[in-house]
Amino acid sequence: MRAYLFPMMFVIATGMAGCNSSDRYDTITNYLSVHAGNVAVHAPGRGDADITAAGDLSIAGNNVAVNDAQRDLLKHYYMTAQAIRDHGIATGEAGAAVAGKALGSVASGLASGDTSKIDSEVNASAAKVEAQAALICNDLADLRSTQETLASQLPAFQPYALIKANEADDCRGRKISRE
Repeated sequence: MRAYLFPMMFVIATGMAGCNSSDRYDTITNYLSVHAGNVAVHAPGRGDADITAAGDLSIAGNNVAVNDAQRDLLKHYYMTAQAIRDHGIATGEAGAAVAGKALGSVASGLASGDTSKIDSEVNASAAKVEAQAALICNDLADLRSTQETLASQLPAFQPYALIKANEADDCRGRKISRE
């Protein structure tokens, strides 16, 4: 079974699947989280940069003045971070469904004595997980692009531009093979 390896989907899936509380603390990556409806970017040795849905930015609790173009970028950053979280949850749910399907296929195959269909049934379900995980990788590429534009237009955000150029490509390229 092929599945994308991206740490955030595992953290999200195990920590938040089924949660609907607005005051939970959702870790997306080691430098990005959602809490109380805001996106927080954690830079080593610095206070968090908090971004609201309205495109407001505060760093270490201090509001940062932004112009309209910067506010639009911050809104886009916020929406993309939320999409990563949501796609991570959906990927976790799809992965759980694949596990259930695999167990059912194995049980059915063993009970009937015909195990030839197990692999094809599980692989068909796994394709859904791959498709869902690909959305995370696309979101990550979008978030990085937005981050770079923000960092060039808003000097206060530069230390929070932590997504590396190769991360989206690595996300798309990392796979696990079922043996």
